[in-house]
Amino acid sequence: MLLDFLLLLTMCLLSYQDFKEQTINSLWLLFPLLIAALFYHSSIWLTFSIYCLCLTINTLNQEHFIGNGDLDILAVLSLYVNFEQFWYICTIACAYQLAYHSLTHKQALDFVPAITIGYLTCLLPQIFAK
Repeated sequence: MLLDFLLLLTMCLLSYQDFKEQTINSLWLLFPLLIAALFYHSSIWLTFSIYCLCLTINTLNQEHFIGNGDLDILAVLSLYVNFEQFWYICTIACAYQLAYHSLTHKQALDFVPAITIGYLTCLLPQIFAK
């Protein structure tokens, strides 16, 4: 649970950075990536392969739909949660973005705060269960 909390703190920092600057410093994700590689039993090579494929497709589309920093966070996050939780987080994040867009009508939306809200929503049952 402590490792999940450290990832949440990192994501909060990156959310603030994304909200203010429309970009994130992905170097902040190196520590959570190292922790996931050491302590979680997820397939880091499969995640890395999918991540590289997504980065390639995203770069060819000139980051038109999602930024590379968002992909960085989703890749690291996928190492911490299972498949069902990952899709739950993505669904919450997309629903939050749709609501935010309908209220603000902004064209460029900060997706990292939405991912963070989705991850926090996923962690709440674990926090209250203990």
